[in-house]
Amino acid sequence: MRTNFRIAAAATTTLVAALALTACGGGDGSGDTKAGDRPAASSVATPAADDAQAPSANDSAGSTAGDSKASGSGTGTSTGTGTGTGSSGSGSGKHAAAPAKTDSKPAKKPSSGGGVVDTPCTGANVKLTATPVTRPINHILLTVTNTGKTLCNAYNAPSISFSKDAQSPIQIDRDTIPQAVVTLSPGASAYAMVRTLGEDDGSKAYDADHVTVYFHGRSGNESTGPSAYAALSKHVAVVDSQARATYWQSDLSTIDSW
Repeated sequence: MRTNFRIAAAATTTLVAALALTACGGGDGSGDTKAGDRPAASSVATPAADDAQAPSANDSAGSTAGDSKASGSGTGTSTGTGTGTGSSGSGSGKHAAAPAKTDSKPAKKPSSGGGVVDTPCTGANVKLTATPVTRPINHILLTVTNTGKTLCNAYNAPSISFSKDAQSPIQIDRDTIPQAVVTLSPGASAYAMVRTLGEDDGSKAYDADHVTVYFHGRSGNESTGPSAYAALSKHVAVVDSQARATYWQSDLSTIDSW
């Protein structure tokens, strides 16, 4: 009886083992994947900078060494980029357009024919002539001509003396003031008319054979520079209290019938 039980148990064990082997054999034939049949590694899209997630605290501790290496590599790249950019900037500056040149030459002084002048006409730079005229009677025409090389101004009116013993200064007719100062270019002339006699006031006349002219500066009051002297072609009768003169004029026609 025991023998039969052992045989039966052995047979049962053998059957179970066979079934187990059969099951394993089926798995090996259909489920085992060979190395050549493995799928390729999947491609992971790198997130854009804006979508990247910050590493967690746990990841930071574990990647210290890797980050150090990455930092060294990053530093090299940053340095290279910075150097290149600096060189480009420097080159751009060297080739910048040059600023437009400005004319630094001083302005030219006005020529003798124009411009501002403040040099008075005096006996140093003019020649005086005195000509008795027939009409109007008892009148003398004074002419000053610029003999210099620069402009001069015939300011105001001439101060006139026919004698060193003159009794009074010759009066000036203010109705003859010109519209502008008379400026003489070299060789140009200015004119003034002098009346030697007027209405009889009982004063005694004297004969004059020359005239002396004194010149004024800008203010018109002071005398300036040397005087000018001119001889008369004939004697004229003069009464200082009756005598009158005009301002200097650039146009003789304005006083030729004064």
